[in-house]
Amino acid sequence: MACDIQDPFGRAIRYLRVSVTDRCNLRCVYCMPEHGVPYEAPDKLLSVDEIARIVLLLSRHGLAKVRVTGGEPLVRSAEVIDLIGRISAIPQIADIGLTTNGILLERHARALRAAGLKRINISLDTLRRERYARIARMDRFDETIAGLHAAEAAGFSPIKLNMVLMKGINDDEIADFARLTLDHAYHVRFLEYMPIGQVTPHEWRARYLSNDCVLDRLNGEFAMEPIEVDASSTSRRLRIEGASGYVEVISPISHRFCAGCNRLRLTANGALAPCLSDNYEYDLRGPLRAGASDDELLGHIRAAVSHKPVQSDFEGRVNRGGSLRIMAQIGG
Repeated sequence: MACDIQDPFGRAIRYLRVSVTDRCNLRCVYCMPEHGVPYEAPDKLLSVDEIARIVLLLSRHGLAKVRVTGGEPLVRSAEVIDLIGRISAIPQIADIGLTTNGILLERHARALRAAGLKRINISLDTLRRERYARIARMDRFDETIAGLHAAEAAGFSPIKLNMVLMKGINDDEIADFARLTLDHAYHVRFLEYMPIGQVTPHEWRARYLSNDCVLDRLNGEFAMEPIEVDASSTSRRLRIEGASGYVEVISPISHRFCAGCNRLRLTANGALAPCLSDNYEYDLRGPLRAGASDDELLGHIRAAVSHKPVQSDFEGRVNRGGSLRIMAQIGG
């Protein structure tokens, strides 16, 4: 289907990341302050009906892919399962995914699969229990691993494992994560640490590790072969020769992937964010609840898209200062 929502640089909007909550059952050091943040009141969050209406409207104008995120989306598990069922019934939506920390997956993996969820990304920053507790500030390692196994048992494949790399904290596990792909059809994804929210420039620089270093280590340890990906992909994909799965590197800092960016982000409180690194957001909750027609709502969406920058600017050098929200509030 042709897409008639395009940004000023000719990029067609085909992908929407939907945050359903700003709440999380972890306090990961790169995502949230130790004592959390003030949460939005429940009546400020978009309802399933409101989210489904936005997705349906966009699907009529070229949207083909949706990813449900949080915070931790499964803290609203019943509503998320309902939402996924509704989105999966929209013919134009070819791909619907979920990003989760896995803690509640053992309980809900089969229901998510039955509702029509096609893909799961599980955030897992270490394979070591003690280190997990330090990074997440909570010891939920066993539940996360149980959730991973439950997702496999429910038939999700491939399962993507998202590892946020932090120098001196978990970068000694690069090869260990890559080895998981030898016997499992996982996509192990190494994500560069981003300066988002309340992290100070000093803290970020102390922990940041370019994915060029990841590739150097992988090539020094394994026989790697590149795999071609779609032009809109945010990742570079490789495979260890003979492996069942893949390794992917996502490099928003060292190798910006903005040229093929086709996505928007809808926050849990109804703001539309054209770029992860930018502070500009556009309120959709107000028009929704004021009775806006579909044409009026589409006009607000087009206005937001018209301000999508040409590229990300996580350090605030060019655009408008970098994102002030923490990752749990943006939706990743």
